[in-house]
Amino acid sequence: MIKPLRKRHRQIWMALALLLPAGIVLAWLAIPNQQPVTLLKQEPAALLPDIIKTVDKKNYQVTLRSNKERTEWQLDWKNKTVLTVPSAVIYKAASNLSYEEGYKLFLPGNATLIGRIETRGDYIFPVKMDTAGFNRLQFILYDFIHEQKIDSINF
Repeated sequence: MIKPLRKRHRQIWMALALLLPAGIVLAWLAIPNQQPVTLLKQEPAALLPDIIKTVDKKNYQVTLRSNKERTEWQLDWKNKTVLTVPSAVIYKAASNLSYEEGYKLFLPGNATLIGRIETRGDYIFPVKMDTAGFNRLQFILYDFIHEQKIDSINF
């Protein structure tokens, strides 16, 4: 490399040494309205006061709750241990079938999705009741990856 070329090379690298950090800082300052970091999990809903019925099983406890007027309903799910199936969802089965028929003929398309449960902890789901009420209410715990029923909860 000849002397004028070395001089030009050094000048270019000196300019880049100053312009690159300045460009990075200006680019960072130009980002509009940075959103604060927020949690993906929402605050849990307040529990309704009346406990209608509770089913206690080895790995979980399920409570059906309502308000005084019986206009709002909640399913309170408490995992006692970590689930062995990471892809578990809860469905409300059709109330026009008997428990045995509902369990044998269960298809996710014929039921109402309530919510997904994952690790140990408490989960609260709003439930819409039909006109039949809760006399023949059935919830199905379903593994959607393996497409199989894990358990059923009858109220």
